Order: sequence, then structure tokens, then C-alpha cells
Amino acid sequence: MLRVILIAVFFFSSIGNCFASPNRSLTVFAEQNMVPALVKISRLYSQKNRVIVSVNFNSSAELINDVDSGEPADIFISAHTGWIESLKQKGLTDVYNTGHIAKDRLVLVAAKNNLNIPAQLLEKKLSLEASLQVLNQEKMIVLTDPEGSSSGKFSNDLIRSLNLSDLQLFPKLGEDRSTALNLTGENLESYAVLLASQVKNKPTLQILATQKEINIMYQALVIAGDNMDTAREFLKFLKSETAKNILRENGFIVE
Repeated sequence: MLRVILIAVFFFSSIGNCFASPNRSLTVFAEQNMVPALVKISRLYSQKNRVIVSVNFNSSAELINDVDSGEPADIFISAHTGWIESLKQKGLTDVYNTGHIAKDRLVLVAAKNNLNIPAQLLEKKLSLEASLQVLNQEKMIVLTDPEGSSSGKFSNDLIRSLNLSDLQLFPKLGEDRSTALNLTGENLESYAVLLASQVKNKPTLQILATQKEINIMYQALVIAGDNMDTAREFLKFLKSETAKNILRENGFIVE
């Protein structure tokens, strides 16, 4: 598991500067595409509220396994509807404190220096669905993330719904730690369907088509336990204008 631990350090002026350690802690579970945004949000929250914030990033499937195994978690953030419902049905969440914090959409991407992109796609006027039909006709290679992640779930659901029988589809396996994002940037013959937030500020990739519908919604759930009060405070901060601006800067859609 990729783990980022943020520790707030506070200094107070009296006779001299003295260190005062935070007296509360918070553990957040979130998907890997949220790393840049949540690292910044957590740091600001930590500094403002004297809370040690630990953020664990992984696929929703892996994070759910960690929760089931007893790993401490106070907030779970994901857009994967299946895993969100799983947590709720198990009675592991505070049903009165769930927040919709951002939205996302799928995009079709290729390496910036891919010289074999069909002319129709270079015009960037086709819908995502129509662009995939073009790749299907050309029997191109398309990569997707594991279905245990939000990226993999929504991209594979879309491709299955289009019945693209000639497409060379390669869904990544959960145990394969290489991502569709990295492989596409390195491979000049493949494409990938990913989340817009994943490809934000990725100079090696180009977006060829964007999904029109905005139906991917990130929920932040408070995990039931002894630390719910602190978790609820963090949830409120996620809905603040400060947090919203950070999410927007990192490719998420926030109203």
C-alpha cells in the first residue's frame, strides 16, 4: 500500500518558540488518483486543526480488504459504487455523515508522441463512444485499470456496453502494480480509457476524447468507530471552498 503520512507542526510564541504536538489523529483511505489533491488538503487541515492526518492510497478493492482486516480507518473516499455500497451494507459507516465531494469523467488518452493516431481522433471532435468505435475498427490496443478501482470499473463498464468485438482490450489485473496510465505514456501503440483526474498535469499524455456525461461521483464516508467526531470535522473541510479549489486544480469537477 502506498502510504503518505502528514504531520502538522505548530509553533507558539511566548517567551520563546516551543513545539506543541497535535493531540488528535485521523486516517483517510482514498484512491490513488486523489494523491495530489488529498495530500494538499490533508496538510492544510492538519496545520489548521492540530490533527495528525495519515492518508492511505490504493484501489477501492484493496482498501475495503484493509477495512475488513481491521486496519484503522476514519474516512473512506471513492467513486466505486460497488465498494461504497458494500461498506454501507456491512454497517461500517456513519449513515448520517456521507459527503459527495467531487465528480469525474472518463477520457481516452494516448502518448503525446504517438504518431499513428487515426485522423478522426486527432480532430478531437468525436464523442468518447465514437472514438472507441474508431479504435475498434482499426483493431487498436486499449488499456484499462483493474476493476477494483473506480477508473477500471467505469472504463470497463463503458467498453462492455459498446460491444467492441475487434478492440484489443487489456484490462489490468489487480495484482499487476503497473498502471494503464504509465504504460500508455511509454507505449506508442496503445490507448487507455482513464479518469480525467488521473491525466491532469501529465505532460506525456494527450486527451483524444472526453465523456460528455458526468456520472462519476466521489463520496467521502465516515467510518463508524471512536474517532467519528474528528472524521466529521474533516468531512466538513472537504466541502469547504478551500478544498473545492484544490480538487478543481487537480482535474476533479466540483460544483
